[in-house]
Amino acid sequence: MKIIRKTYMALLTLVLFAALFSHTTAGAASSFDGAGVDQYMKNAMERLDIPGASLGIVKGDRIIYLQGYGISGPEQKPVTPQTPFILGSTSKSITALAVIQLAEEGKIELEAPVQRYLPWFHLADAEASARITVQDLLHQTSGISEYEGRATMASDDLPLEDYLRGMTGVPLAQPVGAKYQYSNLNYDILGGIIQEVSQQPYGDYVKEHIFKPLDMEHSTAYVEEAQEYGLASGYQPVFGIMMSTPRIDHTASVPDGNLISSAEDLSKYLIAQMNGGHFEDQRVLSKAGMDRMHQPASLIKQGEYYGMGWIISDETVWHNGTTESSSSYLSMDGEYGIVLLFNSVDFLASYDYILQGIGEVLHGQVASVDKLPHYNKIHMTINAVLLLFVILYVWSLYGLIKWKNTKQLTKPGRYIRSMTLLLLNIVLPIAVLIGIPMLLLPWPVALLFLPGIAHFILIFCLLLIAAGVVKIVRIGRDRRSF
Repeated sequence: MKIIRKTYMALLTLVLFAALFSHTTAGAASSFDGAGVDQYMKNAMERLDIPGASLGIVKGDRIIYLQGYGISGPEQKPVTPQTPFILGSTSKSITALAVIQLAEEGKIELEAPVQRYLPWFHLADAEASARITVQDLLHQTSGISEYEGRATMASDDLPLEDYLRGMTGVPLAQPVGAKYQYSNLNYDILGGIIQEVSQQPYGDYVKEHIFKPLDMEHSTAYVEEAQEYGLASGYQPVFGIMMSTPRIDHTASVPDGNLISSAEDLSKYLIAQMNGGHFEDQRVLSKAGMDRMHQPASLIKQGEYYGMGWIISDETVWHNGTTESSSSYLSMDGEYGIVLLFNSVDFLASYDYILQGIGEVLHGQVASVDKLPHYNKIHMTINAVLLLFVILYVWSLYGLIKWKNTKQLTKPGRYIRSMTLLLLNIVLPIAVLIGIPMLLLPWPVALLFLPGIAHFILIFCLLLIAAGVVKIVRIGRDRRSF
């Protein structure tokens, strides 16, 4: 009996020890490395010269981390988790949520044409306009190009309906429903539909039906209201110096990219996204509706799809956003959700990897800021190139002063001079002046989003042409003197 009793006690001890060890290991594996996240953020912001940021992390139905970093503006006020930021295109998921809410109420049919709700709506191709559906807008398959969505980003300071009524000259780059093309205009049109169906201004609808139920107290569609909450000022790099720049009015494009929110508020929003439309005792959408928003719909590239206001890559549902002077990231990856807001943007030294780095820390991996772009190196290199152009231009002006009469040159020499002049002082600068607005951005948008560099390119091209005209006059005089 003693042997049996001893054996039994030994086995019981072993079982208890194994259970304790298992519990301890599981606890360690699921522990959250807040210190690691905090240090990574500080290092990333220093490397990329980011003035201010706010971070929220959600696990399941709980917020497990909220932290503000840096300053919110020139007044040097510290960023907090409650500091509002202008979001950029992460606003699109909120607009999509509003549309699906109205669809579940039977007020919007996703397969219905836009003209059912906005009878006056039409683009340059009136027949094709009639075939665009609400779902096409949600999935970014309306046929409106990305360029058209960028083209008015410096001139969208008018009421939403007036903005949409002014789209009569917008062409379609693809047949309706044929292909994914990311265009801000799609979500502005959805904002107009929300207004028309709800009989409320877009911003009022979103506040009443999304922000209030989710207890998003520092979120709004209105800049004046956000300023009362402590809206973060925006920063842009100008020749490598991060500067606070004035923000222009973007009233009409609020549904696609100018809603305002904080890390704390968007963490609550992600909880609802990750838990079937529920946040605490509030429901903003059914689970089926929320799942539908997160379903892959239109192919972006291999392994990446657009849903409804969200991008789906493998097991991650996410979206990023940029304005001329702020940026944001929302991501849902398994059990974790991440909100990342910045009061700056740099199109030459992207912040994209910061989100990935935080995810690596959350999953117990080592995240190195060495993978991030190096702000100082990138801007010093660009400034060196721009300085070289200035030196070459000054040298060309010196050549005007020391002008060598064409008749002193051989015939091949005169030909080379004429062709060089035509190419460098006329053809290339005119090609740049025309090509940038035709292929990339209209000049007002380029100047707004790339201050410094865009101004340099524009002025430099005009100076080249001016010098070219002077040289052409000189050559004409030389020829008359033959």
